[in-house]
Amino acid sequence: MSAKRRSKHFIIMFLAAVSGAVLLARLFALTVIEEEKWQGYADDMSLRAVYETAPRGDITDRNGELIATSKAVYSVNISRVNLTEEKALEDASEVIRILQENGEDVNITQEDVKKAISEKGYTAYMPINIAEKISRETAEEIEEKKYPGVQVSVNYVRDYPRGAFASHIVGYMGRISADEEDEYVKEKGYRRDAMVGKYGIEKEYENILRGEDAVSSLQIDSSGSVKKVLGKSSAVKGKNVKLTIDADLQETAEDALEKAIEQAAAGGTFESIYGDYKMTYAKNAGSGAAVALDVESGEVLALANFPDFDPNDFAEGISSEKWQSLQRKNDNDSMSPAPLYNVATMSAVQPGSTFKPITAMAALDCGLDENRYLLDKGYIELGGRTYGCFLWNENGKNHGYVDLAEALKVSCNYYFYDIAAGKDFASGDSLGYDKKIDNSLIVSYAEKMGLGKKTGIQIPESIGKLPTEKLKNNGIKNSLKNYLSAERETYFKKKYLKNDENISKLAEKISNWGDKDLTLDEIIGKLKEEKMIRPEKVYELACTCKYDYFNQMGWTLGDTFNIAIGQGDNAYTTLQMASYMATLGSGGIRSEVSLIKNSSKNQEKTYSNKENIRYLIDAMTEVAKGDGGSLERAFSDFPYSVAAKTGTAQRSGYIDPEDEYDYIRRHIHLIAPGISFNDAESEAERLMDEYPDMYDDKDGALRRALINLSGGKLTYDDIDAYKEKYDNFAWTVALAPADEPRIAVAVMLVQGKTSANAAPIAREIIGKYGEIEGWEKSF
Repeated sequence: MSAKRRSKHFIIMFLAAVSGAVLLARLFALTVIEEEKWQGYADDMSLRAVYETAPRGDITDRNGELIATSKAVYSVNISRVNLTEEKALEDASEVIRILQENGEDVNITQEDVKKAISEKGYTAYMPINIAEKISRETAEEIEEKKYPGVQVSVNYVRDYPRGAFASHIVGYMGRISADEEDEYVKEKGYRRDAMVGKYGIEKEYENILRGEDAVSSLQIDSSGSVKKVLGKSSAVKGKNVKLTIDADLQETAEDALEKAIEQAAAGGTFESIYGDYKMTYAKNAGSGAAVALDVESGEVLALANFPDFDPNDFAEGISSEKWQSLQRKNDNDSMSPAPLYNVATMSAVQPGSTFKPITAMAALDCGLDENRYLLDKGYIELGGRTYGCFLWNENGKNHGYVDLAEALKVSCNYYFYDIAAGKDFASGDSLGYDKKIDNSLIVSYAEKMGLGKKTGIQIPESIGKLPTEKLKNNGIKNSLKNYLSAERETYFKKKYLKNDENISKLAEKISNWGDKDLTLDEIIGKLKEEKMIRPEKVYELACTCKYDYFNQMGWTLGDTFNIAIGQGDNAYTTLQMASYMATLGSGGIRSEVSLIKNSSKNQEKTYSNKENIRYLIDAMTEVAKGDGGSLERAFSDFPYSVAAKTGTAQRSGYIDPEDEYDYIRRHIHLIAPGISFNDAESEAERLMDEYPDMYDDKDGALRRALINLSGGKLTYDDIDAYKEKYDNFAWTVALAPADEPRIAVAVMLVQGKTSANAAPIAREIIGKYGEIEGWEKSF
């Protein structure tokens, strides 16, 4: 071997020796020096946790009556912790025998147990479930046997012993959804399979109601068997929540609400210890709400909705079939009964004549002489439109001369038109106010009474809306934008029709011209400058914008008339109306509404003229018991004094059917004679193909197709002409006792037809509260 080759060989051997030494040194470090470190890593990798669900805190009424609790659910499991396979199977056999003898349901056969034990692998530490939901007696019997491999575990599921009682207050439970994982799993450390509050008090007070689950920390070997039990914590129950509601009063409110709706829908009789009450037939009555508040504190004494739901259906996860049964009956009708929807806190609708005491309060502060008699001539004509009293609208009659108290008692619209304008329209004379009255002033008094504001309740609520010129104008502008989008093929050049973004921008631009008081010629000039508009359609579009939309903007005296009697853009929830009554009954002190007993609440003095308030309450007493009062039939023989006001609120529009497509198919010969349904379908398919973002469902496309095929002669009102119109909303608001109010009540029936149908519900609630509080009866 040459010297050169020996040199290369030596270098290779040397490098190999060095590499070997490095590897040996690293191995020594890993196995000796760093043994404790790597053992810790191995231990961490083999740690497992087994959980038992903790009981949630109870939810009770103000007197401690149980509404929601946690029910112990006993399960039997078997594991191979420190057991041979033979011993585990022997114990399982004995347990199955006991379960079967006691009539319990067994989830698994002995053969299945044997297979599960042998196949557990890396999850051998997980117990094998043998039976669930066994009786406590059976669980105790099995535990007494002290089988080493058998575990009787206790988990807790939510239980609502009174079923659907107060369901829209309490809410319901559900498993953590994918959208909630960040909040609950990552941020709050919940298990992914945990049940959490999804709605109502269960959701809003989740952090308080939630308990601490029991945890067993286990060390697992490579085969999946338990090597060591490192520790075990006990379950800790969550904290209780006490509500302000009275269970007896809540039950009365729920029962009365359900009975009234059912009897109204049937035209039947509401039977009561206070006198049977014949209901006016209201075939579409199917939902409603009733709220009772403590006048002094703002505490919710009862909050009832119909229809309702049983939260027990959600306690362990709801089935898709059951979930579907709880959805809105008619998806196309926002007023259709929906069991999960909280009508009391979320449905904001016109209050009708229940708003009139607010108009009266504003007028009194402007200088109205409450003793001055004004003549109701039936109707007032403004700008070619008539504003009539309901007597005139129904049968051409009027109330004659009335003062404020009488106008409230008989609910005379004409009188309230007068005082909202500060003018006696029958004579043409001024009412001599020392302060100007207008819509802004009336609305400010509504705000003082808590309308159009959050009440402070601890569950979700709608704030409704106060009527303003801006709100009206925005509504008109939105209508114009929708019109331009729907009529794109009529007014826009073909090459721009599919550009939704540009059409939307131009529609926004055109609608905003309504703020500038433009002449028709000015609108024409502006439209000519827009390259997207078809030149031959400029004049037609200008006339539509000017006369159908822009000229309707701005506030008119007619708008004030509507607001004064609780119509127009007034929209409030039943809860807000109860809060308004409570503020009136407390002498102008508005209390924050609360569902939680002993919670801190804000109070604010919003109105200070006690004489005016006393006058209004006395006048409302005549509504309930005065000769000819609108609620005389309900309260004439009632043992307690009541101040009340009725409201029958109109809702415009048609009730969309569950199947619009079928409606058009059945009525097309009436809606559009000469247009075949096949042609309409073909045009609808074209619209959906060409404008998928605008027509994403066949119903809307078919409606538009009819208009297109008619050459624009048909309108949406023409298409809807054979649909049923909404019936009136029925309202009753009340305070009792009238001389020193303690309870404020508001009742609203969706499509209840007449305010009289809401009255017996208020009567039952007040009667029950008088019984609970031990009020002295007047006879």
